[in-house]
Amino acid sequence: MTQSPEKKKEMSLIKKAGKWAPFVGGTWIVLNIVVPLALLRIPAVQKYLVVLENKLPFDIPGIG
Repeated sequence: MTQSPEKKKEMSLIKKAGKWAPFVGGTWIVLNIVVPLALLRIPAVQKYLVVLENKLPFDIPGIG
């Protein structure tokens, strides 16, 4: 059986997407987990968050 060219293009697209999956997943983890945790370790960011929390007109349970 011979496959139509359309089938071959679909398979190559899936293979290409599979090659990019680890890169996209790693980038998502870095941007959504590693960067925020790294920012929280910076003293200037911590001070800014404390000042911002004090300016809120309502109380957030568990903060402060």
